[in-house]
Amino acid sequence: MKKQLHRLSIVMLLIGGVMGQSFAQVELKAEGAKGIEIVMDDAPVQNFKSKADYNNWKFPVDAIEQLTTLTRFVNFLFPDSIVKYVPETGDPYFTQWHSVGAVFTPNDPNLELIDDNTILSRYNEYTVDSIYFPNLYVRYVDSIVVGSDTIPVVDTLIVQFFKYDQLEQSSFTPTGELPEIYMKPANWTQSMLGSNNVAYEIKIPLTADDSTTRPNGDGWVSRNRVIALPENFNIASDALTKELEFKNSFGFSIAFKTMVPYNFGDTMETRNGSEITNKMNYFGHSFFSNSNIQVAQNEYINNSWWVNSEILYGQTQNGWSNSVPGNAYFDDRYLNYAVHFKTSSLSTEKLNDNITFGVYPNPISNSETLMADFNLVNASNVTIAIYDLLGNKVKDVVDGYYTGGEHTIDVSISDISAGMYIYSVKAGNAISSKKITVVE
Repeated sequence: MKKQLHRLSIVMLLIGGVMGQSFAQVELKAEGAKGIEIVMDDAPVQNFKSKADYNNWKFPVDAIEQLTTLTRFVNFLFPDSIVKYVPETGDPYFTQWHSVGAVFTPNDPNLELIDDNTILSRYNEYTVDSIYFPNLYVRYVDSIVVGSDTIPVVDTLIVQFFKYDQLEQSSFTPTGELPEIYMKPANWTQSMLGSNNVAYEIKIPLTADDSTTRPNGDGWVSRNRVIALPENFNIASDALTKELEFKNSFGFSIAFKTMVPYNFGDTMETRNGSEITNKMNYFGHSFFSNSNIQVAQNEYINNSWWVNSEILYGQTQNGWSNSVPGNAYFDDRYLNYAVHFKTSSLSTEKLNDNITFGVYPNPISNSETLMADFNLVNASNVTIAIYDLLGNKVKDVVDGYYTGGEHTIDVSISDISAGMYIYSVKAGNAISSKKITVVE
């Protein structure tokens, strides 16, 4: 039985007709090779709050790990399924994986549990400027002969980026469970190794400088990769309707194309000590598998997706076409990645040299939890209250003596009607105020 996400309930979209129920799509088992990842690089870290801006890295898989235990592996990507992988047993099988991607929504409440305890609401617009993911690039061939010339091998990493309009959303029902929701690209085109409907695509040349060490007896060494998006890759808010529509979603996918010729039955990699006669290059990514308590994705969307061999050739697998969402596997699968974004609608003010503070999300629904976040250099009396535009106090948020350091207070505002309000912050002799919008 799957464990439900923190603070989640079944979204009304599942029964409202906006998202089609896909009864033919059922859970399935993940096939194909996976390897042990040898982690050498630390993930990027940043936490910047200012009056003008907020920006940070968000790691969706870290939020899932608050609820269950995940195991980290690597998967291998190749543009075709006609080459083989030889495991330790010596029984070869054809490669299974050809593309992977993920979709991110920043208002998943589980993201509050990690890093800086800051979460966007569905009413916040934001701009994505970078993505991060650990990868491996095993390179056995540095040059090939074309005609009478020997030329250097330059492989290609294909990265596609998606906004709401390029993604489909739907649901499926695991046996004996509640419906789960997902988003993924609406199509897959084999010749493009991706979708033909994207917001942006970049093709990155891969040379020897990008390669990771060849696998040893312990596994594959990964290295971090950060990819910048074009300027002003803006993501809209999800504020038009009362129900969640996920218009604030952002997605990306990766695929690999090699310059090295290959034929049916060639061997991509071997783990039993046998020699590869026709060597080639391949790409891989880090992912997490959940063989413990499964986490149901019932309301907020932060899923990955994979393109396997059946789908590569235009077939379906257990009712799935174009790609398979990670939460459709019996052991949920999650791409290991992070999104770096910024927003000017969620900020922290500096009141004086002793205190910085923020009250968020802003705007906020009165069905959500308001968070007061303040950091004191020295201990101080702190008072935060909410007033209507006539100056009447409608809510006490914080009132007390606090030690130095970071403090986060959760406040229910279910008793506050929709409208414009002022929150006032007092620390010592300094006072500041700012508008906050509450919606139904």
